[in-house]
Amino acid sequence: MFQLVLPDIGEGVVEAEILKWLVLPGDEVREDQPLVEVMTDKATVTIPSPKSGRVTRLLWKEGDVAKVHHVLLEMEVGGDARAAPAAPAAAESLAQEARAAVTAGLPEEAPKAAATGRKALAAPAVRALARELGLDIQSIHGTGPGGRVTKEDLRASRANGKAPGPGALAALSPEAPSRARGEIEVVPVRGLRRRIAEKMARSTRTAAHFTFVEQLDAGELVRVKERMARAAADEGVKVTFLPFIVKAAVAALQRFPHVNASFDEERGELHLKRWYDIGIATSTEQGLTVPVLRRAGERSILDLAREIERLAVDSRSGKLHPEDVGGSTFTITSLGALGGMFATPVINHPEVAILGVHRIRPTPVVRDGQVVVRDVMHLSLTSDHRVVDGDEAAAFVYEVIRYLEDPTLIFLRTA
Repeated sequence: MFQLVLPDIGEGVVEAEILKWLVLPGDEVREDQPLVEVMTDKATVTIPSPKSGRVTRLLWKEGDVAKVHHVLLEMEVGGDARAAPAAPAAAESLAQEARAAVTAGLPEEAPKAAATGRKALAAPAVRALARELGLDIQSIHGTGPGGRVTKEDLRASRANGKAPGPGALAALSPEAPSRARGEIEVVPVRGLRRRIAEKMARSTRTAAHFTFVEQLDAGELVRVKERMARAAADEGVKVTFLPFIVKAAVAALQRFPHVNASFDEERGELHLKRWYDIGIATSTEQGLTVPVLRRAGERSILDLAREIERLAVDSRSGKLHPEDVGGSTFTITSLGALGGMFATPVINHPEVAILGVHRIRPTPVVRDGQVVVRDVMHLSLTSDHRVVDGDEAAAFVYEVIRYLEDPTLIFLRTA
């Protein structure tokens, strides 16, 4: 019997939400086959099977939050799995029951329970409302997914003669909001959106945010990028401005190591990192995720472009691997064409700074006493004022600008 545990996905990640099971009890799986999608406060990752065998038990339901190193599922492997396969009919029956349980939001063991005497399925809010109404939820037939009892089921069961209180009546009446101000759509905050909310709240609650903004002349950067993009296209690689910005940021981080750090509030320690794993904030349909460019300073522009593209595709398709997230030392966020003039990005906890990259646009500027039009871009660095002083933050930004205004300097040094 083999037990798959939730791996240590990265620095600071202690738990993950079970988003979607990709296998069910009774399924035969092969080595490296995707088993489950989980959501950390960094990103959505798919955990593959380290062995071949047959799944026997899922220990969590979709929506549960599992701790790192806790068992996610059990499976038979090796000789046991080959010597004692489940009968086809039994395996299919088990899979159907488990599928119904997962869909209904139940643990995998629920199908094994007796059909009678089972605890009614209902959300905590529905149970509380049933108590307030004086209704026996065990006697109510649930019409929701998997037999769940809903508020509509409670409303249909009010004919027991118990007069509910005013608060309960309001809770049971979906018409009340529409009569007051209009329809209300209730959207559960879960998955990546819940993780983003928790992480952003923690960051703004702990770090002393301040933002420094400056503009740069991106004319030479545009010309160099266009030349390299044409050459890279022959190799099937799409080159954007982001690889240049990553290289410039790494060069600046080498000179200002306090910016490439994390802050341990409990110990009162600043941890300076002597490597450069750069988080790239990426927008997906589920929300913002931060895959990581490992060893960014050691990579060429072409290699960075190729890896950035892979991470973006995997982020949006939910196929990031555990090694693709967590443990970044510094983060860059860019909205590309939607980047606006400038913004005040929120620090990626527990880091101490984040660089915002904004749209390049033709802008009137003064050069040698004359008003001319140049390609201008703004950079905004948000730092934690507890550990990064204002002059250090400004100096860091000007160092990044120095490399971007003269991109040939980028190729003079590596990490």
